[in-house]
Amino acid sequence: QIAEPGQSAAPHEHKLAIGIDLGTTNSLVATVQSGEAKTLTDVFGTAMLPSVVRYQQQQIIVGQEAQQ
Repeated sequence: QIAEPGQSAAPHEHKLAIGIDLGTTNSLVATVQSGEAKTLTDVFGTAMLPSVVRYQQQQIIVGQEAQQ
């Protein structure tokens, strides 16, 4: 059920929401838990990834590595 912030019938429940922005140039993923937003990063600490996918010898490569 959707409610205004702080008006939930069960305020003790801290649910997790995930947002994915699939842009034509760049993409990113963020989460919101207990009202706090956090941008997720890749193994290199980069949050904004190029929206590029490369298929190479039975492998799928995405992001910065695929762009190179």
